[in-house]
Amino acid sequence: MANSNKLNDTELEKISGGTLTQDEALGKALEHAQLKKDQLDFVKKAEMDYEHGRKVWEIKFYQGGMEYEYDIDAESGSVLKFEKDWD
Repeated sequence: MANSNKLNDTELEKISGGTLTQDEALGKALEHAQLKKDQLDFVKKAEMDYEHGRKVWEIKFYQGGMEYEYDIDAESGSVLKFEKDWD
């Protein structure tokens, strides 16, 4: 028998105050990198994951031969991890 008291993701988002969209998370990463979206060569990855019990956007993009990788807290928009390397 299924547990009818279990909340789905949409219900959890309403309770927790919402989650950043993919574009909002990318915007937070770009703001931190001091770049604009039209300056990017391309975005390789932007996906939601769970790390240590929290929702995290994993963002990876390239600009001018540099690879940028970010983990953005999906609720607060805080930068949790940042790496920048020559590709």
